Amino acid sequence: MKTKKVLIVDANDMNRRLIENLIEQLCGFESVKTGFEAVDKTSQVAFDLILMDIQLPVMDGMTTAKAIWRKSPHNCPIIAVSNFSEENSRKCLLEMGFQDVISKPIRPKNFLEAVSDILSCTDDEKLSFHDSPEILDKTVFNQLSKFNPPNILRSLYIDFIEELDQLMPLIERALEEKDKQSLIENFHTIKGNSGTFGAKSIFTISSDADLQARAEEWNSLESTIKTLKNERVIFEKYLEEETIFNS
Repeated sequence: MKTKKVLIVDANDMNRRLIENLIEQLCGFESVKTGFEAVDKTSQVAFDLILMDIQLPVMDGMTTAKAIWRKSPHNCPIIAVSNFSEENSRKCLLEMGFQDVISKPIRPKNFLEAVSDILSCTDDEKLSFHDSPEILDKTVFNQLSKFNPPNILRSLYIDFIEELDQLMPLIERALEEKDKQSLIENFHTIKGNSGTFGAKSIFTISSDADLQARAEEWNSLESTIKTLKNERVIFEKYLEEETIFNS
């Protein structure tokens, strides 16, 4: 296990030092303070585990994790470290794709056991740690397919992508001008259409973007828009390869 390497992502100096002191009993580690640093670091280095504080400033832990899952060339499980102790909050984080959730305040024994369990898995087991957030909600697709033949349904999804391509330049311009109302309206359109067609990842990202626009979190929004554009490419590739339209 000493050959393993963990990335610690935490903006709080005291929390980060505590985690570092615990992790060094198990393996090597690197630490960063921001989500942006984490995304950059994981694009360059293959880690065996990421410990992600959810309450990061500017770009929160959930947004950071989504960016890592989409951009990092390395497959790596992520544990959420969170103040959210409620069971529904834990369930939400697990459904997003986090491998586990560790609640604050950290209890060293439980913390080390949770980390050790993941680090001790074989590389083959690690491949199943993170199933990417669902691209297409099959329940929604099945409902739509009851009323539309596969070729018509595919054309509707292509129309959805084309509309997204039309909206993105408007969104980027609105961000430059900090046109809050325009941003909200365009994200509302994307949210509505992605929800209708079951484009689950796009719906989640556009929902985040909508909240950031309303809160005027411009730096976070810029990053989220980049993630949205990347997810559009992923979605189009998914449509090209998915066989459900051939049935």
